[in-house]
Parts: sequence; C-alpha cells; structure tokens
Amino acid sequence: MTTAQATDNVLLTGAQRLTFLPDLFGSDFMLSEASVYGYAQRFCPDYPGGFWQFYRLPDGGGYMAPDVDTLTFCNTDNGFEQTVSGDVAGIILTALVLNHRSWHHSHHDREELCRHFCRRYEQLMAFADTHPDAAVIWRALD
Repeated sequence: MTTAQATDNVLLTGAQRLTFLPDLFGSDFMLSEASVYGYAQRFCPDYPGGFWQFYRLPDGGGYMAPDVDTLTFCNTDNGFEQTVSGDVAGIILTALVLNHRSWHHSHHDREELCRHFCRRYEQLMAFADTHPDAAVIWRALD
C-alpha cells in the first residue's frame, strides 16, 4: 500500500459527490453521515451547521470536512481543546465515526462492514500522519 501525502487529497465536486458517502461508509453510509454531523455538534461548540466538503484519498479512503475556516474542537474525554481548521476538524470527526462504526459492526457480527470501516480508518490515519497538523489530529484523537 502506498502512503497518501497530505497534498494528495482531492476535493470532490458535482456528480463526484454522489458516490462518495457509499464508497467511504459502505452500506452504512446514511447513519455514518448523520453520525459525523452529530459528532460535530458534540465536539465543536461553535459548529454552525452548513455545507460539507468531501475529500477522496488516492487509496480510496476519504473524509468529510465542514466548509468553515476554523472550529473549536473540544474532546472532554481526553482534555483536548483547540481551534483547528475545518479540514483538520473534518479529519478528526471522520476518524471518530469510522472508529466507532467499526467497533459497532464488530460487536454486532457484521464482519464485512467492520473490515470496511477498519480499512477506511487506516487509510485516513496514514493520510493524517503526513498532514502538517498531524500532531494536533493525533492529540485530539488520543
């Protein structure tokens, strides 16, 4: 597997957006998409709602990111609180949902979906490792 670089993400536009969520989240895409929005409300007190960008990674993974310049991200579980870019918030939020949904499917004997979510999580984390704000992303997820 090749490692994606932080500059290798592709912003999807128009009709490209139609297949993104099923590709990223598999058959669980409707609940997973809603979970990303719910996590944004939970972890980002200044999240205003609105349009989200979809980014595809070269290895097939991807992430959703709110179309905002910055958000305050607060994870009370680990004491993280920092203003981050919309892009970084999206990586963190998508990673949280991918992780949670993989756990959910593992515990409900849906191994194919569990493997899908684990693969997407690994792809996103490989990309996050190359991101200029990798330390912030990992700290928020720690």
